[in-house]
Amino acid sequence: MNRKIRMKSLYMYIFIFWYSTEILFNSTLDNILGVSVDNISNLIAWMVFGLLMLQIILFQSYTKRELMIIVMITLPIVIATFLSGNRSLLSAWMFVVAAKNVDLDDVICVAYKILSIMIPVIAMLCLLGVIEDATLMRGTMRRYSLGFSHPNQLGLRIFQYIVCHCYVHKNRLGKLNYILIFLAVLFLIMIPNSKTAYIVTGILLCILLLFSIVKNQGPGYMKLFEKGLLFGTFCFGLLSIFFSYIDVSRNSVLERIDKWMSSRFSLCHIVWQLYGVSLLGQKVYISESERKLVGIKTRLFLDNAYLGIFLRYGLLVFFIFFIGYLCLIKAMIIRKEYIVAIILFMYALYGVMESGLYMISHNIFLITFSSLLYKKMAWDNRQIKEL
Repeated sequence: MNRKIRMKSLYMYIFIFWYSTEILFNSTLDNILGVSVDNISNLIAWMVFGLLMLQIILFQSYTKRELMIIVMITLPIVIATFLSGNRSLLSAWMFVVAAKNVDLDDVICVAYKILSIMIPVIAMLCLLGVIEDATLMRGTMRRYSLGFSHPNQLGLRIFQYIVCHCYVHKNRLGKLNYILIFLAVLFLIMIPNSKTAYIVTGILLCILLLFSIVKNQGPGYMKLFEKGLLFGTFCFGLLSIFFSYIDVSRNSVLERIDKWMSSRFSLCHIVWQLYGVSLLGQKVYISESERKLVGIKTRLFLDNAYLGIFLRYGLLVFFIFFIGYLCLIKAMIIRKEYIVAIILFMYALYGVMESGLYMISHNIFLITFSSLLYKKMAWDNRQIKEL
């Protein structure tokens, strides 16, 4: 028991150190004591990688079933990571595997406290002129980042704070919580004007209100609500792939939807046409510095998480992640962890417009995959068959 407590503490220390610096380094801070933030961030990434490896290899024991699942999932992710040069999914998987002796409650409560501290600190540093405010224009509207690297980064952190707040208060959500979410929507519209963040946060408010009504209306309504979460998540992934594959400009209705969504599908279509699809991953050059290396002059965007996994990590890893994500939501529903299921659904929606669905720094609720991996849930045989 003492060993488990020590290992749990180690994981939490790793998480606190990593998550705090992750938020800080996604600000407009350029250097610390003359050392580039990029260099420090890269060093910390390797330190965290090493610490997680130590926990996974030396400080955790596994059953044959767990080892088999870990190996079967890790191998294609490692190969795809090597071929794509992108470590985001591997990092998320390592945090999941290393979370054997950790409760989600502890992780989210810590993340909630870190966000409660770091968001105001970065905003204050910006308002005091210590770091810059990366402002952009959307038409005639100025978008403020309050010290974060991009207005969308501020939007993401506010959304993270709201979903963590909902989780921490999941057993006592009431009017004050709904008012907080509504105020967050107004803030996201007026300050960063982050379209994805304010739309998804607004939808979160509507779904929570709907859930508060449905849960008192009988099992039939709840079944419909549960199926809606699963079906919606399935559609987000399937339609993202389909609309990125076809040329939406050939259909006037789809073209209008695409423009309203900041041309997400048409821009992803260009990337798909350029790189094609692989089985186990490939390098996809998107940033300006990457494109210069290979002589691509066209500006490229890959801001749909589903297509990001699909093109970068290949068909096999995409299906592992997507099917696993659906099973995770189903598992939360079976366990009656409806707030977690709703949050996972909201991240699935977020993934249509942003790439962070599979990034642990954006979606810390990916750690709930450890519940499936290590069977932390007390299900009966009927529930396991249902899953």
